[in-house]
Amino acid sequence: MPTTQGSNGLSPFSGSTPESSPGHSPKRQCFQDHSSFHTIETTTIGGLAARACEKCRASKRKCDKKLPFCDRCKRLNAKCHYVQDAMNNTGAQGAQFVIYQPRSLSHDALFGSAEPLEGINALQILSLVSTSIGPGYPLADWRTAIHTYFLCVHPWYAAVHPTLFERQITSLVAAVDSPPPSQSHASPGTLSNASHDQYLSANHTYSMTTASSECPSKEVALLVVAMYLTTRMRLTDAGELPIFDETYRTVKRLLSSLLLACVGDPRPSIELVQCGALVALYEYGHGNALTAYRTLSQTVVTARILDIKPGQLADTGDDMLMLSVEEEQSSCLWWSMFILEQFIHQDDEAKGLPFLLETPTRNTLLPETPPLTPSSTTSGRFESPMSPTPSLTRQPHHLLRAGVIVGKEPLGRFQLSAKSSSLFHRAIRIDKERDTRPGKMPLVATYSDLDHEIREATLTLLRETLDWESTLDCFAMLVSALFTLYVPYLSILEHSAGPASALLESSEEVSTALAALRFACKLSTDISCKVNADFERAPRSPALLCAPAGATCYHVISTFAALCRIFPDEHDVCHANIAEKFESLALFSFRWGIAENMMARLEKKYGLDRQHYLKNSLITPPPHAICFDFARR
Repeated sequence: MPTTQGSNGLSPFSGSTPESSPGHSPKRQCFQDHSSFHTIETTTIGGLAARACEKCRASKRKCDKKLPFCDRCKRLNAKCHYVQDAMNNTGAQGAQFVIYQPRSLSHDALFGSAEPLEGINALQILSLVSTSIGPGYPLADWRTAIHTYFLCVHPWYAAVHPTLFERQITSLVAAVDSPPPSQSHASPGTLSNASHDQYLSANHTYSMTTASSECPSKEVALLVVAMYLTTRMRLTDAGELPIFDETYRTVKRLLSSLLLACVGDPRPSIELVQCGALVALYEYGHGNALTAYRTLSQTVVTARILDIKPGQLADTGDDMLMLSVEEEQSSCLWWSMFILEQFIHQDDEAKGLPFLLETPTRNTLLPETPPLTPSSTTSGRFESPMSPTPSLTRQPHHLLRAGVIVGKEPLGRFQLSAKSSSLFHRAIRIDKERDTRPGKMPLVATYSDLDHEIREATLTLLRETLDWESTLDCFAMLVSALFTLYVPYLSILEHSAGPASALLESSEEVSTALAALRFACKLSTDISCKVNADFERAPRSPALLCAPAGATCYHVISTFAALCRIFPDEHDVCHANIAEKFESLALFSFRWGIAENMMARLEKKYGLDRQHYLKNSLITPPPHAICFDFARR
C-alpha cells in the first residue's frame, strides 16, 4: 500500500485508504512500521490511545483518546488518527502500533485537511493585501490597511476593538517576521488565484506543533485582510477597481470554511466573528444586500455561541457599571452587526427577510469603545494599534433610553451610531408589521413617539455637529427611519381620486406624513449640498464616506420624483434637489459600489437619466495619490 513517509520513518498519510465513514465498523486497518505489515482488529486495539489524536493536538482541544475514533472527531465528521511515540509504540497485545488512519478525505473539498487553514501560513494570507490590483495602482501594505480601517471605518462600525486587537497583532507580527523556512519565499498575491488550491494541499511537511501555534495568527491575518477590503476605493483617476475579485473570493472561501468548521466547536475565536461582520459590510457596501444577509446570518450564529451581546444595566440600577475590555469588545461587535442589519433590511430585496438580532431593550447599554485620537494635530494622522502606545479615551456608559445629550456628557461617536440604529430598527419593525392591504391607511398616531425621538435626535445632531461628514451614517439612519415610516403615504396621495390638496386638507394622517417627508428630504439635501461643495472646491479623499448613506440618497430621489408627479408646480425645485442627490451618489460611487447600484436602479425603475442630472457636476474621480493622504483633509 503506497504511503507518505514522515521524517521518523512512520506513515502519517495514506493515499489509498479504504473509503468509509467514521462510524462503527467491524474492522479497520492500522498502518505500521515496515518491519511488520498486518491488520489489527478494532477489538484488539481496544481501550484508549496513549496520547491525543492529531486533530485535537493541532487544535489544542481536550481529546478522550478513544479508539478507533475520539468523540470530538466523530462529532465534527473529521479524520481521526493517532501517532504513537517511536520509543514506545507497542500495543496491549504486543503488536507494533504506529498510526490509526480511518480514511483519506483528500478528495473532499470541504474536508481535505484537519483544519481549514492547514497548509497556509499568516504571511500568505497577508499577501492578499499586497496583491497588485491593476495598472496605476501601487501595491498595498497590510499595516497601512489597519491604520486606514481604524481611521475611516472604525468610528461608525467598531467591529474590531483596538485595545484587544493590539494584543493579537503582536503574535501576528511575530509570525510574519519569522515565517517557516519552507514558506518564506511565497510570492505576493499567489493565494488569490487558482493556486489557492495548491496552497491548501502544499507544505504538509510542517510539523503539527508549528501549525497549531500559528493558528491564532492565521485568523488575525484573515481579519486584517477583511479590514483591508472595507477600506478599498472603488473608483479613482487610475480606473475602476474590481470589487468582487479574487481577493474577496479567497477571503470569503476561507471564512466560509472556518464558519463551517466551527460547528460543534465549543469556543470559536472572536476574530472569526469580526471577520464575518466586516465581509458582510463589504458585500452590502458594494451593492449585494442578499449576500451580505447570508454572511451576517452565519456570523450571528457563531456570535451566539460566543455569547456576544450588548451590555445590560444591572437590576440594582447602578449607572456606574464597569465593563471589562472583553465585555466592551463583545458589546461593540454586537452593535456593529446590529447597525449593518438595519441597512440590509432597508434594501428592497431583503425587506421580507426575518431579523437576525433581537431588539435591544431600554436597559441596554450603548457601546463603550475607546476611540482613536489624533497623535498630531499638524499631520492629522491617527494613532493605530500598530503604534507602541496608542492614545485611548473612554466615554461614560449611557443607556439606550438616554437622549443624544445626557446632562453635560454627549454621546460618543459610536454611541451615536448605535442610538440612531435602534431608532431605525423600530421604524423597520413597524413597516414590516403594518397592514399592507390596498387602501388601508397607516395610523400616524401609533408611532408619534418614535417620530418625536427621531426628530429630536436629528435636530440635536445638527446643533452639536460641526463636521457633518463624520456623522453621515447617523443622519442616514435617522432620515431613512422617517422615509420607512412615511413613504407608504405617497402612493395614497398619488392615487387619490381627487386633487392632492383636497386630501391633505381632509386627512391629518396624510398631511403629517407629507410634512415628515419634506423635513427628511430637506435635511438630506442640505447635507448633500455641503458635502458636494466641499469636494468640488478641492480634490479630497472620499475614503471617510460611510457605506449606508448611498441607500438614503436613493430614497430621497425617489421621494422627490413622486412629489414632482403629485405637485407639478414643484417640478423645478424637485429636479434641482434630485440633481444634488445624484451628485452625492456619484461622489459615493467612488468609494462604494452600492451608490452605483442605486443610480442604475433609479434609471431602470423611474427613468431618471443620471447623465442629465450630472451634466453640470464638477465632481470627478479623485487622484489615487490623495485617496489615503489624510493629512490634506
